[in-house]
Amino acid sequence: MLTLHAAPLVRLAPDDAAPLHDAAVAVDGDRIAAVGPLDALRGTYPRARVRQWPGTLGPGLVHDAPVPDAPSPRERIHALLRLGA
Repeated sequence: MLTLHAAPLVRLAPDDAAPLHDAAVAVDGDRIAAVGPLDALRGTYPRARVRQWPGTLGPGLVHDAPVPDAPSPRERIHALLRLGA
């Protein structure tokens, strides 16, 4: 099933200076089919399921907020996950 993963910001590269606003990544199975403005992808894939995500989607994990203090790396990851990262 094709899914549009939508977010307020979508980065095409980790160091991308200009992310796409109100964009999405179209995923078909285990492959990326397209990246672009959400409205355009909804027109191209009208039957696709849409999943809305907060924050920024990008190629890999990019956490653009302050990292919580924690006594160990493992506990820091758990703290990030509790915050919705």
